[in-house]
Amino acid sequence: RNELGITNKPVVEECAAACDALSTCVSFEYKRSSTACQLSSTCDRFDLTLNEVGNSYHWYLKVNDEVAISENPTPYAYLWLLDDLNGREVTSPAGVTSTNYYIGYNTGGCVGRNELLVTTKPVVEECAAECDKLSACVSFEYKREATNCHLSSTCNDLSLTVNEVGNSYMWYERANSYTGHATTGGNAYLWLMETPTSSPTMSPVTLEPTSIEPTCLRDGNGYIGVTQSGVKYALNSAVLEKCYSGLVGLQVKNSNANAWAGSIETSVDGGVSYTPMVCKDNCTPVGDSTASIVVDGDGNGDRAVKCLNGDTCTL
Repeated sequence: RNELGITNKPVVEECAAACDALSTCVSFEYKRSSTACQLSSTCDRFDLTLNEVGNSYHWYLKVNDEVAISENPTPYAYLWLLDDLNGREVTSPAGVTSTNYYIGYNTGGCVGRNELLVTTKPVVEECAAECDKLSACVSFEYKREATNCHLSSTCNDLSLTVNEVGNSYMWYERANSYTGHATTGGNAYLWLMETPTSSPTMSPVTLEPTSIEPTCLRDGNGYIGVTQSGVKYALNSAVLEKCYSGLVGLQVKNSNANAWAGSIETSVDGGVSYTPMVCKDNCTPVGDSTASIVVDGDGNGDRAVKCLNGDTCTL
């Protein structure tokens, strides 16, 4: 039942995208240890398939109108193609109780960060299952047109990857919560590794990131405290842009282990131009520019200027 064509796609996500492009496509098959992609206009029920565990093909049923099938008879994976993800947040699919999932990027992984395992797996789902077994596993890479499976304990941010569209590796970031999870970049897919007892009834959707106006409190040292919490920011987004009169200094602090990194700059001409501040107290190196700074509640942040261990740093 491959009426709509047989082609080759380097990763299963691209086979799914080919089915997505055809309104008559109801399902597709993707061959283990190969790149064969077969599109069908009639194979629309599980009872029409061979139903052989270990078959050389994986079968993927397409569900329209953002409704995920609620009677999945197999304990395998759900795949969603999420378009235009840059800076958006992924909501949880309705009906899902599990919180373990992966966001896959087609832009390559981290160089030399395969600390946990280098192996081969016939399909990407089995590579994900290996990562699932290890609590220290934060991501994995799967090679296009091959079966290489690399597990990492440190490749936990897109900024650490090569970020090259068309790279020979796909990179899959492991996430343990849908709540406010902001994706980065636009070439991403979402895999949900599930069991039949926790089948989704509605697919995830992507939303614009939540915006919360900072709260301001004056302390006894002449500083106005600007608190920002409960928000995740997309790459290259502005966290705070405010105007103050008589500004002579700035203090920054992070109370948790989710580091913030970026630049801290000031403008005296109404935003026409900006100049980085400099590290003055409790940050290192003192006197260096805050064009690149990390603010972290623990001690593992890595930027040119560091404000670590929950310290209050003066700029």
